[in-house]
Formats: sequence, C-alpha cells, structure tokens
Amino acid sequence: MRNNQKRLGAQPQAATAQAPPTGLTFEVPTEFVELPSQGKFYPADHPLHKKKTVEIKLMTTKEEDILASSALIKEGIVLDRLMESIVVGGIDPKSLFIGDRNAIMIAARISAYGNMYKAQVECNKCGAIEDFDFDLSNISHTGLCFNQKQMKENSISWNKDEDVFEFMLPKAKVLVGIKVPTGEQETAAVENEQNMVTDSLKVLIYSVDGNNDPQYVSSFVDNMLAWDSRELRRLIPLVIPNVDLKQPFICGACFNSDIREVPLTAEFFWPR
Repeated sequence: MRNNQKRLGAQPQAATAQAPPTGLTFEVPTEFVELPSQGKFYPADHPLHKKKTVEIKLMTTKEEDILASSALIKEGIVLDRLMESIVVGGIDPKSLFIGDRNAIMIAARISAYGNMYKAQVECNKCGAIEDFDFDLSNISHTGLCFNQKQMKENSISWNKDEDVFEFMLPKAKVLVGIKVPTGEQETAAVENEQNMVTDSLKVLIYSVDGNNDPQYVSSFVDNMLAWDSRELRRLIPLVIPNVDLKQPFICGACFNSDIREVPLTAEFFWPR
C-alpha cells in the first residue's frame, strides 16, 4: 500500500500555498484465480474461453456494503453483485460455470478474511454441535473430465463437436449428452424444490440420442428410470470441474471421524 503522507509531502506548507489535490484515487490490488474448468468448456465468444485463470480485485469496504445489502440478499442476487464488482473485465457472473464461481468466491474470502473459516458442524453419530475450523487453503480442484483413463473407466466420452459429455444410461441404453452448467442454470434448477431432481437433470442433459430439442429432452427426463437417474446424478459431480469442499472432521465429543463439506452460509463472508 502506498505511503500517502510521503507521496503528498510531509513538510508543512505556507497558508498561501496551493491546496492539496482532491479526488485521490487508490488502485485496488488484484490476483489471479485458477479456474477448475481451465476455460475448456466456454464458447469461443466468452472472455474466459480457453483461459486457465481469471483476474479478480481484492475485496474492499465497497464489497462489504454489497454483502450487507438486505435488498440484494432478499432478491437472491448478492453473490452475483459481489462477483460483478470483483471480477476484472466486465464478465457476466451468471455466465460462469459453477465450479469457477466457487473458486472465485473462495479466493475472495481468503483475500479478505484469511484461509481459516470457523463454522458449526453437527456430528452425524452423537449429534453434538461444535465449532470447526475449515482450512480453505486446502481446497483442491476436481473433475474426471481431465483424466482420460477415468473417463473411459466410467464409460464417459467427450463430444467436441457438440461440446457435451456423453454417457450411455445403463438401463434404458440411451446416449445422453451433458453440458457443464452455468450459475444462471443452477439457479433456475433449484427454484422449484418439488421438482428439484427433474429440473436439475433438465438443465444438465443437453441431448438424448443426439436429439437436443428441449421439449423432447424434458419429456425424456420426466419418464427417466430411477436407476438411470441415480447413476447419472452420481457421475455428474465427478465429471464436471469444481472445487472439492470436503475436509476431514473429528468430533470432540465422541471422536467419530467423518468427511464434512465446507458450509457456504452467510457467515462465509461474515466471519465471527
């Protein structure tokens, strides 16, 4: 950070001297965040197409005002506004893939408040609730899409012409094409809790046996066999690039060991 006193001059000036300049501006530092997607799945006209990193500004009091806005929280757009403010280059946050959005949020939180995140965790065995320190610096990227061997072992292929992952459903023997979802698509998928499974699949499934007509895909999902649905929902989180939010947890009451996921609650950006 600049020494403003030295920059403006520390020596007292005579009363007749020219007044100090007004409208001083301060340059906010930036950092580069590695993208779980490596920019691989963005269309050619997207700013992050084939880009492995994205530049973000470090959070300031301006961003804290955004996070504290009850109006933005009520509208459910507070995180979008935060990303609009910190991502360099005027990139629409809704166009970002889910994993990339998560990576940006974690990097922003670390730069603002440090890598240790204290949150309450409930033990699955004894029910005890205690504070646990998650280390955000230990979070890594996931995605079978960058491992050709594991892709083959799970019978998943990449169709570069359609930009989709293809998987043969085990029961119906139907080839489905899967698109990497954006933040906007994820939001649309969870709006209706009563149809969360089908709505999520309708967002993810781009084509059925090469047919990408939305009505055809929607009808297929509504009648998909539960076995195929479960297998698809098991594979999708493994294939699509994201950040691994799971960390080992040991209960202080019963010493039960478990794997818990970092809870992205309101306290994520408002540490105690």
